[in-house]
Amino acid sequence: MIMPVLSFILLGMTCLSATVHAQDNKQITILPYRQLMTPGWISDNADIIGPHSLKPDHFEILPTTGANEQCSLQIQLVAPGVLTSTYSVVVKLTIAMDVLLANVADHDPLFGISDGTSFVGFRAFDRVNYGELPPCQPTEGDSINGTLQNETATDGPKVSRRSSYSSEIKMQFRPNEQWGSCHTEQTSAGYTIIGNYQRDVDYSKGLFLRMYRNNPSEKYYIKYIVVEVDLE
Repeated sequence: MIMPVLSFILLGMTCLSATVHAQDNKQITILPYRQLMTPGWISDNADIIGPHSLKPDHFEILPTTGANEQCSLQIQLVAPGVLTSTYSVVVKLTIAMDVLLANVADHDPLFGISDGTSFVGFRAFDRVNYGELPPCQPTEGDSINGTLQNETATDGPKVSRRSSYSSEIKMQFRPNEQWGSCHTEQTSAGYTIIGNYQRDVDYSKGLFLRMYRNNPSEKYYIKYIVVEVDLE
């Protein structure tokens, strides 16, 4: 089956609502959408909420104040009105964080996709939590006033406390199936967990990559993010 090529204008918004505000309308993207998001690219294109800093080899999201589960980073992948439920969408994320920081510090970022209201994703726990919590945990909730609320999470298999933090975290989402997977490299065979979500991500409203911080005192060093959005 030959899938249509869809073109759209990449617009900007914040984590506070699903209202989209046009910027300069000069960045045109098509599906399949593929983007290597380097620290510089993130600094120039992402909506960042809270203190942050661009370094040569990573992008820093720094500690802040306020509530837990604040939306700290958002990137629009597909504009509202481009897709309908007739399309079968696949989203793939590859996230590289600073391994040394995640091995020793409180470091539990939550990455996933959202339509501006519903969110599904996976929380990547730091090494301190290994043995009690899975390295990657299916999590979903509602985006309300810049925070994730009504959050639910699904437990999964654990890894040894001696395991190191994975250099890459690979996630895949099929929102029309309410399904996701997360793969890390804690063991020689790798670690994979499946998420079966209750929430619908309605990508006709737009599709966004979001990162929530577990608590305001945490900091995160992002080396890069690779995003793919495709149709099947």
